[in-house]
Amino acid sequence: MIQKDLLAIIITIFLTIIAWVIIELNGISQATPTESDVEAVSLNYTIDTTLLDILEKRTP
Repeated sequence: MIQKDLLAIIITIFLTIIAWVIIELNGISQATPTESDVEAVSLNYTIDTTLLDILEKRTP
């Protein structure tokens, strides 16, 4: 009788943990953005080198 009760408790705990993991993985997969959800940002930029030239000309 004690072994059957212990087995029932172990199976219940195991199934609860498995259900918890499945629910968490489902939530993570829904919260993670896909390629179509992410907007592409243009990285075209120019660097103004005049400040770098002024710093090169300065003497310490």
